[in-house]
Amino acid sequence: MQGEPTTSAEGSLGAPARKQLHALRLGRRDSIGSAYQVLTFEAAEPLVARAGQFTMVRGAAWGDAPLLARPMSLLTAGDRPSILVKVVGEGTRRLAQAASGETFHLLAPLGKPWSPCPADRRPVLVAGGVGVAPLIFLARELAATGAGSPRPLALYGARTHADLPLDRDLAEHAELRIATEDGSRGAAGRVTVLLEAALDELVQAGEAPRIYTCGPDRMMAAVAAIAAERGVPCEASLETPMACGYGVCLGCPVSKQGGGYLYACTEGPCVDAATIDWTRGA
Repeated sequence: MQGEPTTSAEGSLGAPARKQLHALRLGRRDSIGSAYQVLTFEAAEPLVARAGQFTMVRGAAWGDAPLLARPMSLLTAGDRPSILVKVVGEGTRRLAQAASGETFHLLAPLGKPWSPCPADRRPVLVAGGVGVAPLIFLARELAATGAGSPRPLALYGARTHADLPLDRDLAEHAELRIATEDGSRGAAGRVTVLLEAALDELVQAGEAPRIYTCGPDRMMAAVAAIAAERGVPCEASLETPMACGYGVCLGCPVSKQGGGYLYACTEGPCVDAATIDWTRGA
């Protein structure tokens, strides 16, 4: 994919950077089929972020509609930060139709990044749809900082072959396996079929897995259930509507096991999947 980061600002595992409001010009917009777009911005100073963190994005010329910025996982950071967009409403439609040179405001980096993977565990990345974005970022981060560590295993699920944006990017940094519900590519069925088979393989090979997952809530709930049943640590990146991205609006509560809530923007988006009450929805 075009728009690879060209600075060491991406991939550092130091303390997360403080959020800033960046005014960035859109460098390019790349279409992936008819449903997905990658927006790559030009930053005079590198946008420093960790894999799993996100940004609130809003066009400088949007006016009053849509009023709120849109939360987007970062696909890359550095001097060419990028996001993956699928049109689901007015805000994402405006993003998907943006022209090169248009100015956007990005509040970033926001939220908690993915936790580091211990050297004695095999990272297993389970993605669905646009949930692939923070996992590609993680795969790159693991490749940059995990010399000698096991290569990640990436399991990517979708309804059809057309819903696998950036699969080649993921394959650059991980062993990729694909499942589609209609059988048009890879294994026929849901990605959890791949996950159960992969966990069996790893156990037989004497490898200890650690799961990272992002995608639709139902998919992540199923992944979390498999992980809990097998005693495998699992981290999920929550995707919820929000208005501010940093804990003021209180618009992104997620039900916790045992009652109560956590806020996806400040206590997430990357959380221990076992702490979430998936029966009540994320």
